[in-house]
Amino acid sequence: MKKIFGETDGIRATVGEFPLRPNATKMLGTAIAEEMSAKKILMARDTRESGIWINESIASGLKERDVEVEDLGVLPTPAVQKLLTNGGFDGGIMITASHNPATDNGIKVFRADGDKLDDTIELAIEDRFFAHELEADIEPVECNFVEMGVDADSVEKYADMASEALGMPKNEGVGSFLVDSASGAGYVFSHALFEDFGFEVENIDPTPNGKNINDGYGALHPENLSKLCKQRGEMGIALDGDADRAILVDELGRIWTGDRIIAMMALYLKERGELTNNLVVLTEYSNLAAIRFLEAADVRVEKVVNGDREVMRKLQELGGVLGGENAGHIIYLPWLNSSDGSFVALFARRVMAEKGCRLADLWPDYEEFPNAQIAVKVREKRDFKDIPGWSEAVEQGLAALEGRGRVFVRYSGTEMKLRILVEGPDLRENTEIAEGLSEIIKKEIGND
Repeated sequence: MKKIFGETDGIRATVGEFPLRPNATKMLGTAIAEEMSAKKILMARDTRESGIWINESIASGLKERDVEVEDLGVLPTPAVQKLLTNGGFDGGIMITASHNPATDNGIKVFRADGDKLDDTIELAIEDRFFAHELEADIEPVECNFVEMGVDADSVEKYADMASEALGMPKNEGVGSFLVDSASGAGYVFSHALFEDFGFEVENIDPTPNGKNINDGYGALHPENLSKLCKQRGEMGIALDGDADRAILVDELGRIWTGDRIIAMMALYLKERGELTNNLVVLTEYSNLAAIRFLEAADVRVEKVVNGDREVMRKLQELGGVLGGENAGHIIYLPWLNSSDGSFVALFARRVMAEKGCRLADLWPDYEEFPNAQIAVKVREKRDFKDIPGWSEAVEQGLAALEGRGRVFVRYSGTEMKLRILVEGPDLRENTEIAEGLSEIIKKEIGND
């Protein structure tokens, strides 16, 4: 069992709590250097205030093992992963808690090829961490968040690679679109990138101040962007805090979930003969209507439980190129073995340019099934078979749906929560079933 790394996406915790303490983060740097036999590491962070001292602390641990650290400052996670592939690095570290609030932070570690670490390496880093004695703990040094710039060389290198991958010349983009970066890592980088391709771009989210990342804006809150896109007749993209998620909004103000984006990309790639093995990989959180839409278009759909890392693994296993999560993680393997929000926007603009149409004209025409989703705080992640009344309640819920929907539950990989999803044609019925299940969890293992 992992003690520091989470199940799906590196380390994530409340700032100031273990392992996000100065002595622990420094030792993590040391353990990473030892396990990866690193000589040169690429580092970056998102716009969280705490990212400054966490970055410095990890770098201190790396340098004690004679590791050269190249710090690019504020940069999206996928940009770090992509830049790793052409810089002679032994690995990369990104300080981010992705879509979480500024009170949280985290650490993502990558191999030299940009891929996320597998469980075996994460456990080995933990073994090295606990084999050392921690220094005396100190309080984090207070860091003043200053106005951000962007590493111009990083933008240029990333843009060159994206241009080649898409067959889309830089400086020739026509038109404009709106960007909501959640006051995060894409605020400056993605704006500069899109302008490098010739597009007129406007950020709608507040200027980052170290405390406002994901605060009412971004991929988790696309409603602000939707209103503006509808008013102006422009398309838009909403990113999350580290810019690996993408939610699109079309010129009519319609919000494109990850499922809908993948459906559009799948049809485009299939039309071009580039949808390898005629396959997409989705997760259990994908809407049933999206799955049926793809299957009706003769696209094979495979599902994994959750997490873009699991999507990537299944794509590699089955020889596919496209997949992702409804939440906005979109994986296109010819580009990156992970999700990249900025690349998704450029991909959509390429399709629009080739077809001479608006994003709205590419809308996959299906109506989503309504669903009820509830997250319940828990004090332990007990096996479901050991929770009194649980199995019976799930069976009753499925019987009520009469084959018209589904019940899906899982413990969060990064938080002490149980996530309940009930999907079917009637929202009121879905909600009743979900609330009944949540009451059992609250009674038996709840932590409210």
